[in-house]
Amino acid sequence: MRKILLALPVAALALGTVAYASDAKDVLDAREAYFKSLGKSMKAMMGVAKSFDAEAAKAEAATLEKILATDAGPLFAPGTSSTDFPGETEAKASIWANMDDFGAKGKAMHEAGAEVITAANAGDAAAFGAALQKMGGTCKACHDDYREEDE
Repeated sequence: MRKILLALPVAALALGTVAYASDAKDVLDAREAYFKSLGKSMKAMMGVAKSFDAEAAKAEAATLEKILATDAGPLFAPGTSSTDFPGETEAKASIWANMDDFGAKGKAMHEAGAEVITAANAGDAAAFGAALQKMGGTCKACHDDYREEDE
């Protein structure tokens, strides 16, 4: 009986770890889906910018607006870095050590995204292209500091 009682906390810890790993994997999957949708949107908008079509720009801006409305904060739960899950994520552990800077970079991306949306809705090709370049620059700035190099 005593062996069973001693085994219960170990089993509970193991189950908790499995639940954590499952939850963390869900976070990784959601984060990857979020950034894939953002990348797909950026690629579509780059195509629109090359041969500007005001209606296409508005449609892509509506998609971008939905993506940016997502609260990405929960997608960066502690314990979900490339150090914690090697080969499963490109998010460097330095994100959590520099959360203020990481958040500022995210805010800059959202602000640039708002400029893209405004320019698209105004039908302003030049402003759309400039805002899209600015937004791409915010993505690059974050990737340079907080994303593992692609192999």
